[in-house]
Amino acid sequence: MNDKTPSDFHNHDEWLSYVRENIPATGQPYALACGRTELFRSFYAVREQTFPTEFALELERIRTLREPERTSKLETLNQRILAGLTKYLFDKVRAKEIVADAIIPISPTKEVQHLLDYLTEKNPYFALWIVFKSCVRGNFDAQSWEDYIRKELGPESEDDIAFTHAMVDLDKFLLYFLDRNLPLPKYFFERCWFLHYLRGPERMLQTRTLVNTLAAETEACASA
Repeated sequence: MNDKTPSDFHNHDEWLSYVRENIPATGQPYALACGRTELFRSFYAVREQTFPTEFALELERIRTLREPERTSKLETLNQRILAGLTKYLFDKVRAKEIVADAIIPISPTKEVQHLLDYLTEKNPYFALWIVFKSCVRGNFDAQSWEDYIRKELGPESEDDIAFTHAMVDLDKFLLYFLDRNLPLPKYFFERCWFLHYLRGPERMLQTRTLVNTLAAETEACASA
């Protein structure tokens, strides 16, 4: 179909532009889905893990299909690959911590603080919000925040801007859990750890899911 993948470009916007300029409109959904598949495969490669055989065989089968079934099946497979990656990351983290947890169980407060520290250090979009928040010291102004992230990310980076806005809600809910010593939902830490590596629709889909999960927990606690 094409010889380029998202990893060949500096950012997701450049990849989108390439697809729109070089792939016929009827083939663009499949091209973008293929790009997400290659992104997921790269995570396995970076971690020196073999891409699961079941996924590889399914990819070969999908390539023989016609549109629109081909794209639909690939999108479904991408969700399964993402779920597999999340489980892999969770198992890897828990394998390292299980002994320590058995001896000294980590408190909910420490777990949330650990996640906040990690996001501030590793997630550049979350870090943008933390830097801005520390500068305004509680005097939040929506327009100033909008101007700040557009200056930092560029006015054309709409996907990154939307994701950065979502980090404000994520921070708000995590601080709620921190202040009340509430445990995070199962697998929440691991899914947040992986979040900023995603690109395309999956990133905001997963972000909304995680934020909504915390919102539901918050509402349940408030009404209890």
